[in-house]
Amino acid sequence: MFTEPVHSRREVQKQATCETVLSTAYQLFRTQGFADTSIRAIAASANVSVGTVMGVGDKRTLLIETVGEQIAAMHADMRGQSTDLLEVLTPFLDLFTGHEELSRAFGAALIERGDQGEALGQLESLLVDEILLRLDGALEPETATEFAQLLYHVYLGLLLGWAAGLYSTAELQVRAAASLNRLETLFGVK
Repeated sequence: MFTEPVHSRREVQKQATCETVLSTAYQLFRTQGFADTSIRAIAASANVSVGTVMGVGDKRTLLIETVGEQIAAMHADMRGQSTDLLEVLTPFLDLFTGHEELSRAFGAALIERGDQGEALGQLESLLVDEILLRLDGALEPETATEFAQLLYHVYLGLLLGWAAGLYSTAELQVRAAASLNRLETLFGVK
């Protein structure tokens, strides 16, 4: 007996169209900026109708989905590559600081959409899991989880401070390294 789900041709095409819309939206958000990218421009570049784009989501939803996909892809690429905890944070910091307008729009979209808990929860889960993987045995499990969650919240606070203009991108990197070093010292991570 077969246990694999059978996907109709229509479902496969719908998924492919959704992926095309999302990848086109992200490309336009990065090259033209979030504010200057319209649903019509996404539709034209993806060779689909405006209704098809709207079926995938409004601009804020597209932004949240596409940035979420980038974060998940980065996580998959870096999974357990080294024990250096700063290497966990740096790619995520670079993703946001490399596209300031997009990062600010992402933050605003999370707040405006009202379900920021879900998107931030996914980011927290990815980062905490990666930190725990890299701590592997350096701390007791409960302490390691506490350390990982604190580091995530430090990371989030640093990003918010940077987005608010409290410090430059270079200062963000320095603060991230200093905060990590302080946490490692406090928790006895070697």
